[in-house]
Amino acid sequence: MELVKFGHACVRLEKDGRSLVIDPGVMTPEPDVLTGVDAVLVTHEHFDHLDADRLRAAVDHNPELTVHTWASPGTWPTSATG
Repeated sequence: MELVKFGHACVRLEKDGRSLVIDPGVMTPEPDVLTGVDAVLVTHEHFDHLDADRLRAAVDHNPELTVHTWASPGTWPTSATG
């Protein structure tokens, strides 16, 4: 298993060709952190753990992307400040 930390709170786990990104918030400076990822876990809705615009774009680009979070995408904040 490979574990890579990005920015403030974001972590990417990779194993056996699959990847999970945890808490890709607005303080994650790497623009491609969600590229090619299989799943995303958002632990809570603070801006440093969720960049709703980036996550929506990733889902739009890859409808097969699995997102695990407290709520459905329709209830995510519309901006970084919620």
